Amino acid sequence: MIKKIYILVITVFVFAGFFFACKNNTATGEVEQTSTSGTLTMYVDNTVQPIAEDVIAVFHSVYDRATITQVNKTETEIVNALLNDTARVAIMTRKLTEEEERYFEQKKIEPKITEFAVDAIALIVNERTPDSIIDIEEVLKVLKGETSDKVGKLVFDNQNSSTVQFLLKRAGITTASSKNVYSLKTNEEVIKYIHNNAGAIGIVGVNWLVQPPPQLKEYVQNIKVLAVSNSDADTGEKKYFKPSQSDIATGLYPLTRKLYVLNCQGKDGLGTGFAIYISAHEGQRIILKSGLLPVEMPTRDIEVRNEL
Repeated sequence: MIKKIYILVITVFVFAGFFFACKNNTATGEVEQTSTSGTLTMYVDNTVQPIAEDVIAVFHSVYDRATITQVNKTETEIVNALLNDTARVAIMTRKLTEEEERYFEQKKIEPKITEFAVDAIALIVNERTPDSIIDIEEVLKVLKGETSDKVGKLVFDNQNSSTVQFLLKRAGITTASSKNVYSLKTNEEVIKYIHNNAGAIGIVGVNWLVQPPPQLKEYVQNIKVLAVSNSDADTGEKKYFKPSQSDIATGLYPLTRKLYVLNCQGKDGLGTGFAIYISAHEGQRIILKSGLLPVEMPTRDIEVRNEL
């Protein structure tokens, strides 16, 4: 009898403890960390900030127990944050280098890389600029410190930007010239500068032009996007293409790059769920509407009715 009473008392305490633990979790607002719930701070390359904002907003509307805080940074800042363990999930315009991968191998973490879109780098000028085309070689000349009759100066969003790194690699150099190459702080500043000043070429992610924030729409409507040269591999004939979705898809526009979700959490969580979402059907439809190129083209079913 005493033994039965003892078991009963223990059972009551266990259930009481479980009850108060659940109550405390509710009171403190704690949410279980899963692929569709919990909290996550996601670092985002600021050259693709608009598309990240769109996908995160829709993700929140679908999974109301998930909270993703977007932190916009330059490529250099994001990589440093990942290596310093202050960031675990990021959206970047490149994969990790071999050296960066070795860092995570030493920590017994295998980063999960999810490709979800193809982006383009746009070259913009003031609307009063007479030219509407540019040879990419002229841009690379200025980066190298050489004189160009076609390019007065180049304006980037930030000296640590992924757009800088992309064009430096294209030019085959590691550091941009300090002559006629300028860095501001943000893509917004580049667009406003080009809107107000002639004689310079601005370098921005095309998503900023296709889906500009409300405060930038007036500026974007009054600037010119240059068509960039791309020589035909067979004929050698030089043609010019703008960063339209169709020219990105066909590979005719020469300044394109892939976008990735880098998940270095080392376990499944909200980062995993977001990566799955952005690369799946719903996420890819958002990418398609953004003007970028989705990795998987969403299908569209058409029902044909026989009215006869």
